Amino acid sequence: MTVLRTIHTGFTVYDIEQMRAFFADCLGAEAGEIRQVPAGDTLGHITGVPGAAARVVMMTLPGGHIVELLQYSAPTSGTQSAQRPCDIGAAHLALEVASVAGFARDAQRFDFRFAGQPQFLPGGPFAGRWVAYVRDNHGFTIELVGSA
Repeated sequence: MTVLRTIHTGFTVYDIEQMRAFFADCLGAEAGEIRQVPAGDTLGHITGVPGAAARVVMMTLPGGHIVELLQYSAPTSGTQSAQRPCDIGAAHLALEVASVAGFARDAQRFDFRFAGQPQFLPGGPFAGRWVAYVRDNHGFTIELVGSA
């Protein structure tokens, strides 16, 4: 088995319009058009969720990584927010930013807040940089790595 390349990373979101605006306005992503994937065999067969229907948008981040945002309309979500970072299956998007505090300040208008406290790392792969998680009120988590 050989992996040829990474195609995209997908995240299920609560409000696709708000997250599309956040990715475009705050992350500088190029926003694709929101499209409807109707209930039927295709999405249900791919995901293993019978009757799945969703609105989907592809966002291209600076550097070229593509993030797929999905807002399912069927079936109804079993939760209103994502798991804690320590729960199995939890995920986050890690971004290098110019300023952790500046990014967090800008992200507040999209209801993102620090999940904990920014930490300066004296060693390891991010030595000499600040690292923090920011989360929105539905648990969408972004790890920030950069200067203070």
